[in-house]
Amino acid sequence: MICPKCRKALSEVENFCPGCGDDLRGLTPLSDTLSGPWSGRVIDGRYLLLEKLGEGGMGSVFKVEHVRMGKVLALKLLRPDIALDKKLRARFLQEARVVSRLSHPNTIQVFDCGELEDGSMYIAMEFLAGRDLAWLLRNRGPFGEEQAVTVGVQVLSSLSEAHEQGIVHRDIKPANVMLVKRKERDDLVKVLDFGIAKLNEAEGRKHITGVADLIGTPAYMSPEQAQWEKLDARSDLYSVGAMLFELVTGRGVFVGPTPMSVVTKHLNEPPPRVVDVAPGRPVSPAFEQVLRKALGKNPEERHVDADQMRAALEKVRRELGALAHDLTPLPEDSPLQMASRQDFDRFERKLRIRRVLAPMLALALLGGAAAGGVFYYRSRGQAPFLTAEQEPNDQPFEANRIALGKAVSGAIGPGKQAERSDVDLYVLEAPPGPLSVELTAVANLNLSVLLSWHEAGEGGERRRTLFLDDGGPGLPERVDGLSFPGGELRVHVEEQSHFTEPIRPPLEKSALEYRLTVAALPAEGVVEREPNDLLEEAQRVSVEKSLTGFAGAPMGYPPPDARVRPAAPYLSAADFFVVGEETEQVHALVVPPPGGKLWVVDAFQWETWERKRSSPEGAKATPPEPVPAEERPRLLRLLPISKGGAGVRVQAGERTVAGARYHLAFLTSGSNGLAPAIDLAKKLKEEGRLEERQAALELVAKSFPTSPQLEEIRLALTAPAKDAPPPQP
Repeated sequence: MICPKCRKALSEVENFCPGCGDDLRGLTPLSDTLSGPWSGRVIDGRYLLLEKLGEGGMGSVFKVEHVRMGKVLALKLLRPDIALDKKLRARFLQEARVVSRLSHPNTIQVFDCGELEDGSMYIAMEFLAGRDLAWLLRNRGPFGEEQAVTVGVQVLSSLSEAHEQGIVHRDIKPANVMLVKRKERDDLVKVLDFGIAKLNEAEGRKHITGVADLIGTPAYMSPEQAQWEKLDARSDLYSVGAMLFELVTGRGVFVGPTPMSVVTKHLNEPPPRVVDVAPGRPVSPAFEQVLRKALGKNPEERHVDADQMRAALEKVRRELGALAHDLTPLPEDSPLQMASRQDFDRFERKLRIRRVLAPMLALALLGGAAAGGVFYYRSRGQAPFLTAEQEPNDQPFEANRIALGKAVSGAIGPGKQAERSDVDLYVLEAPPGPLSVELTAVANLNLSVLLSWHEAGEGGERRRTLFLDDGGPGLPERVDGLSFPGGELRVHVEEQSHFTEPIRPPLEKSALEYRLTVAALPAEGVVEREPNDLLEEAQRVSVEKSLTGFAGAPMGYPPPDARVRPAAPYLSAADFFVVGEETEQVHALVVPPPGGKLWVVDAFQWETWERKRSSPEGAKATPPEPVPAEERPRLLRLLPISKGGAGVRVQAGERTVAGARYHLAFLTSGSNGLAPAIDLAKKLKEEGRLEERQAALELVAKSFPTSPQLEEIRLALTAPAKDAPPPQP
């Protein structure tokens, strides 16, 4: 296997190239991102799965063979959990219903639709051996003018038929246009994904308005679509113009740091000329004129319809000279023949009438009504609590509302920008108190979580954030003890590779789910309060009680957050605790979690190291040597830090489970300086950890022989433990 982008030789089957991050899914029968290759499985007793072609947020696409006809098709399979969502189910069926009405050679053909026992649904369609324009742009660069014109002519031919039937595609973009190589003839363009198409007749508006109005791709969205106005065919012509502009220049008409900034430019800024964006790739004045007319802000400024715009491009093409093109790879020779609409109609006419038309109409109406209800509910009041992600949710106003203590399932889908992954936003209300936030692992992906909330400060309300990127690819993210003041908590999930991996493009695997849970923690006793990951945000504690901390993700020492990153988000794996005793010598007694390991560092030593790293000789600064706390309690003598008091930095080591509880007590030789140790011993007894309790008390008695509380420590050592509960797992 050779990566088609960087030409790296791969010894094993990969889903993504380890060299450049290019998507390799579907290039071999084994490159699969679900539970492995599905070759040999028969769907609905008729479709034999041959290989996987790709996947997206709603499901996967397979190359299949009809077992009775012996013909090859493509099968789009909707995931069972997605099929439970009436809105997405309606959209899936809408695609089958809409495209089944179209028969133009430049439109992908749909043959069949059905439902499986596990609730998943499928659409059987024409198999296409080719590549979409987005792949070609990414791997081969911009098109020549005459190549782009040829593509545009065929796309407009497909849209002309759709527009005549009252269907507006609404999402024309390079990823939805495929080029199919035909032997000894020009490449054939196929327009895909009518899944968010809108029917202009009353029936269509009834079950799709309110869903499709919110869907589209900002880089190709017409101004009227961005403003949620009523659309007609001229909206698609704008998108075709934006797509052709990108084909010849290699970039969108408008670019910006966020999707909303791109939409704003579509609304307010005039489109640039090709020569201004790509001076090295000039086009003819006639082609430039076609683009500028298609990209008119007002629909009245554009071509009257798809046929008129196609005629304008045909004129440009004649002036340039029509040549044959080699844009797409040749399909591999196959002993199986590809199914056509005629094949399927002859073989399954009766079945299609019974299985597709009647159920599809009923389900589409029901699903559309449910989707419209969700849209109405969101627009009129607060959205209901969700247990499964609902896209789109990558903008603050689209955030999914979830409930405290209830897990929500989601998946990272295709990103809207090449250098950034999909973003999933959630929001919930929680009362004041400590919270736990957990994101489960996704194989080979490094997911991150950004938490944000507002709290009162000295200068008024301020925004607080906590960034979780402790675990690498395939590892979960978790924080416990988040000190939440009450109110609204926003949770931002995306793929992250900035800290634990080299910079590379995102590797979305949208068919693999994660589960996000935000829960309240019992507020008994003194517990850790996140964020406390930097020394300047260390949690201030007293010498009256012991405290309970929560281990972060196990990481090497020093972890990635040891880099100097001023004003940047930070990892949550480290915990800083400081006690404000300045007149007496302070010790820290640390009891690791059962079976786990902690790295403990004197806060003074860490502060000294950070100061050295900021100097010109910082590269030579050696991190302080940590004290390992493993299986048995450890006692450290602490030095005072610059802001007064003394403290420790605690970090999880190997074999430690994220979220595991550990105990910490600051001790002094004062009159009541061992009270935290006595309190800690009580906690260990309640947990049934009698050996650690005995070891901690012996360590304290040995280290503080002159303490006024030494007798209390000795009594605790000799007290019977028969009433102790059994050890807790």
